Amino acid sequence: MTETIYLDSGIFIAALIRRDGFHMQARELFGRCGLRWITSVLVLSECHSWFLHRHGEEAARRLRDFIAALNGIQLLGFMLDDHERTLHMLDRFRGAALTYVDAASLAIIEQRKIRTVWSTDHHLGLTGAEILPRS
Repeated sequence: MTETIYLDSGIFIAALIRRDGFHMQARELFGRCGLRWITSVLVLSECHSWFLHRHGEEAARRLRDFIAALNGIQLLGFMLDDHERTLHMLDRFRGAALTYVDAASLAIIEQRKIRTVWSTDHHLGLTGAEILPRS
């Protein structure tokens, strides 16, 4: 069975920004074979905004090209019931200073029983998933 990996915005940033402290680890992770990747439109929105506002339109385009080149990536939409699960996570982990996108990601990770998350954000391990890369 192929392992499903949840991708957070930090791993995309690390993979594409050479001076990022996790760059080499992120490139190594994306070089692995036999994995299924999953992320959400919220993560992509957050990541696209980050690239656009810090590095410009061409950097945001490179992000889109990078994601399009990931064979087998599953992109999850976001509906009203997802919003309710996100609010539950925000309440459940009150005091953890979660962003809405992180809470939505936690809901996905828990609901789908995902065990591994590629992220530079420790918050995404709150439901028990392993976070890679390790610092």
